[in-house]
This record gives sequence, structure tokens and C-alpha cells, in this order.
Amino acid sequence: MTTAPVAVTRLLAFLALLCACMLWAGASVQGWWVGRLVPEPSDGAQRMDAPQGRAAMPTPPNLPWSGGDVAREWARRLLPLSADQSEVSALLEMSLRERPLYAPTWLDQAELLASSGEREGASRRIRIARALWPERASLLQRAAWMQVAVGPPDVALSALMDYWAIAPQDGLRTLGLARRLAADPEALVEAAAPVWERGKNPALDYQRGVLDLARRAGDLPLARALWNRLDDESRASEVLLFPYLRMLAAQGRHAEADAVWEQVLGDPPGLVNGRFEEALIPIGPDFKPDWATPGWRYQATGEGFRIGVEGPQGDAQYRSLRIDFLGTANVDLVQPSQIMRVRPGTAYRLRGYWSGEGVSTRSGVFVELYTVETRPVVRVQTPPRRGSWAREHFELEIQVPDDGLLVGVRIRRAATSALDRLLSGTVRLDSLEFQPLNQ
Repeated sequence: MTTAPVAVTRLLAFLALLCACMLWAGASVQGWWVGRLVPEPSDGAQRMDAPQGRAAMPTPPNLPWSGGDVAREWARRLLPLSADQSEVSALLEMSLRERPLYAPTWLDQAELLASSGEREGASRRIRIARALWPERASLLQRAAWMQVAVGPPDVALSALMDYWAIAPQDGLRTLGLARRLAADPEALVEAAAPVWERGKNPALDYQRGVLDLARRAGDLPLARALWNRLDDESRASEVLLFPYLRMLAAQGRHAEADAVWEQVLGDPPGLVNGRFEEALIPIGPDFKPDWATPGWRYQATGEGFRIGVEGPQGDAQYRSLRIDFLGTANVDLVQPSQIMRVRPGTAYRLRGYWSGEGVSTRSGVFVELYTVETRPVVRVQTPPRRGSWAREHFELEIQVPDDGLLVGVRIRRAATSALDRLLSGTVRLDSLEFQPLNQ
């Protein structure tokens, strides 16, 4: 009963062995032919990769099963040795007859034609190669670079965009070349827009690439052209909005930056979550703040301290921020902190309540307001507090300079070299507000 399965198994094994032998024989024959084309040097003979005369090179055979590789390899070797490019062209034609869909050979032909000044023919073959392998990054890069050299600019720009569409990680170099070809920044953005609409990556990746090029080059017209092309959702993204605002500010256009910010996000929100009604998220995988991301920034624990939120204390209506100092470290505290958007040239007031229990060192705890990225930085601080004090009101006022877009608030304690440097005690803050003085 098992005779038939055994026979079938033996037959399949025989067929597999036969196929393996045929493949080995084919590879051996092809290797023998290639060995004939590039023989090993004997004593006193010249190596094949050394320059030698054309007459000394044998004519390559036409091997249909070689896929055109032999002819293409021979053309590559012959090109630097031959003043007459017709032989190289004939070899490439031979290769294309055997492998007409092999895009690199079309680029080889284009390179040969470009070297002899036949730009139109070279450009046509570059287009064929791009059409044959539209998803191969290495080939599209070579095609784009060749097209830049061959021209015309509009075709070269199209080739660069095709390459950028599948290789956005190479955007800085690709877009840098494209910027030289584009007549104006609007033309580059016009060419780039279809890429982020159909590219393999999210649109944001390509838009960031254009903005990164503009920022690095200080090319404000390009950044503006991109910004004008973005939709409302993209403009509200921090990874586009913040770099654009910083670029405007770096070039002294603070009023324009403020207007852009208002157009996208409305009026400044002031201090966010000043009553600590929403949960605090410490900096980490779930919260990675950018340049002006609203909200409290802090580490829940550190060397010698803990930060958290607790319910209303004493006569307070709202929850409190609580900072416990453990008496184990010379704490250098610069948190919790928050970066707040402000109007340039406007005065603001911070109001709130705080209390302390047993703050032990002469280097006390204080609240600080400071401007971000202004020259000079403006700072105002409460007097440092130590010991214990009941819940009391405090205020700070700050005048934002004309080049100011952001103000930071933070809880501070400076490390000290005094003998009583190990800080212990508890500080609480609640009901914090930050508003313009005219409100």
C-alpha cells in the first residue's frame, strides 16, 4: 500500500537533483565564458583591470541566457579605453536586446549619449529608466542627478521630485538641488505639493523637509511659500508651526510671528492648568514637549525631591501642586515649569498662592518669570522663602520686550555650598493665573 507514495517521493527527489545539476552546469558554463573574457594573468601578462589596448580585448559573445550582463560589463570596461564610442554603444544595444526592461542599462546609454553631447537622446533614456523602475531609490537618485546635468531644468526638477517621493530622508540634498533649479520658491513648492499628496510617507514628512531646507538656508521666501500652501491642519502642527515661528523671530519679524500664531491658534491662553484640575503628565514617553508646547513640564521624582498634586488645603478652593524635599540632597530645582505664549511689548502679571512647611536651608525656594529667547533675558523673582509660612498671595509682573514671544514660569531653588545645604520641607502652590496687566 505504500509503493505509490514511495515512488512519487523518489521521482520528486530525482527531478530536484536533475534541476540542481542543470543549474550547476549552466553556472559553470557561464563562469567559463566570463573566465574567457577576463582571464587570470599569467607570468608577465597584464591584468584585465589594467589599461590595455582595444585590439587586445576579445569580442564578447552573445549569450541569450546571460541576461545581457556580459555585454553590459564589457561596455563598462571598454568605455574608458575606447575613443570610438560606437563599440560601447553596440554592446549596450546588445545588452538591451537581451534585457530590455533592465533600467540601469538605459542609464548607461544615457550617460554615454550625454558624454557626446546628445542631451535629447540622453534625457529620453533617463525617462525610460525612471518609468521602468519607479520605486528603486538608488536608480532614481542616479537618474535625477544625471538629469540635473543634462537638463532642461523643468525635467530635472521632475526627476528630483520622483526620487524625493520615495526617499524623503535624503530631502535636504535633493531639495537643495531642486531649489537651484526652481525659478522662484513658489515653483519649488508647486512641484513639491504633489509629492506630499501621493508620497509613500505621511505628508508631514515632506513638508518638514521643505521647511528644514528653508530654515537651514535662511530662505524666508521659501518658508512663506510653503506656509501659504499648507492646510489648516498642517499649520496647527507643532512640528511645522514652531520652526516657522522661530525662523520669523530669528529674522526679527516678531510681529509677523505673533500674527501667524494668532491666526492659527487664536489669543494666547495664558497659564495652562493653573488650578491643577487636570492630571499632570511628567516628561517622558507620553509627553515630549516642543519649543512652546503648553502645559506643565516636570519630572515626578528626582534626587532629593518629589512632585505631585493633592486636594485643596486650608482655605484654598482648588487643588495644589505639592513639592516635597526629602533632606537627602543639595537640590538644584528648576521645575515644575511652563512656557507661555505672550504678545511682544506687553506687560503681564502672575498671581497665585503658596505655603511652606519646614523648608530647612538658607537657600530658599522662589518663583521665577523669565523671557525665552530674548536679548537680554528679562527675569523677575519672588524673594526666596525658607522655614514655614501659611498660605499667602504672591504676584510677579514682567514687561515683555518687543522681541519676546514666550515667557517661562518655574519653581526654583539654587544649590548652595553652605553647611545646611541638604534641603527638606514641603512647598504648595495653587490658583495660579497669568494675564496681561490691562485685564
